[in-house]
Order: sequence, then structure tokens, then C-alpha cells
Amino acid sequence: MKRLIQLAVLLMVITVSGTSSATEIAVVDTEKLLSQSEPGKQGQAHLGAVQKVLQKGYDDLRALYRGQEDTAEAREAVAQGRAALERQMEVERAAVTSVLQSELTAAVEAWHKRNPKFHAVIARQLLLGVNAKLDATSAVMKEMNKRKPKFAALPTVTVNKPEVPAKAEQAPAEAK
Repeated sequence: MKRLIQLAVLLMVITVSGTSSATEIAVVDTEKLLSQSEPGKQGQAHLGAVQKVLQKGYDDLRALYRGQEDTAEAREAVAQGRAALERQMEVERAAVTSVLQSELTAAVEAWHKRNPKFHAVIARQLLLGVNAKLDATSAVMKEMNKRKPKFAALPTVTVNKPEVPAKAEQAPAEAK
């Protein structure tokens, strides 16, 4: 759906601009920019560090229940811990993606300001075919590599020992 909307916008830009002398459109490979640029590599490294922190938390949780793996309490606690850590990893991925998308947008805008003859910059992934002369990926890559993304601090994982229920107080002695 998002791609259809983007394609509709592209067609509107081409149609509106079609009345002028020549419409120049640049194309960039956003997947390449996000994965091979320095900020992209930093994002991957950040996610690797996050994964290590979360894995250590999971290992600590399993160690806490070592020897009790057959109990329902242990299975439930480990399953809940794993689910919480997986949700946190998804949150971290989304945060890194958001930072990288912002950096990509800023890099494209900076390049576009210096190249005003282009009316639009379109993601290569939206097009089925394109003339290689329109590809500005390497120029935007240089701009992207100047960017210094700020990723969130690494998460912390704290494994709390389960509370041992207090033994029921013994019934008071009967009155004699």
C-alpha cells in the first residue's frame, strides 16, 4: 500500500512537471545506502551489541532456573523472559531503522540542495527499470557517510530472583 502511494506521488510529480521543459529525476538505491554506508554499518554494529546484552540477560535467566527446567514455574518464567527480550529487540531494530531513515533523508536533502536541476529523488526499489544515468546512489552515499547517527544507549537487563512465598504462619496454639 505504501509503495502504491509513493508510486502515485511519483506519477503526479512527473505529470505536473511534464509541462515544464525537462523533468530531471534522480534515483537512489536506499537498501544499499542503509546497509553499506558508514551509518548503516554503525547501526548493524549497534544491533549486534544490543543482541549480546539481551542474550546475556536470557542466559542469566536460564541459569537462575538451572536444575528446575521441568517445573511449570521455570518454563513459564523463561518463556516470559524470552518473549520480553524478543520484544525489546524489535523495539531496538525499529529505533535503529528510524535513526537511519532520518540520516538517509538528511543526506538526500543535502545532495538535492546542491543538485537543484533534479525535481525529485526516488527510491530505486519503487521502479521496475531505470536509466543508469539517473542513478545518484554513489553521490548520496558520500553524503550519507558524512553523517554521524546517534543511537539509543544499550539496554540493560536485570534478572530478578523469584520471590519465595513466605511459609504460612502456623496456627496459634489453642487456649488451654
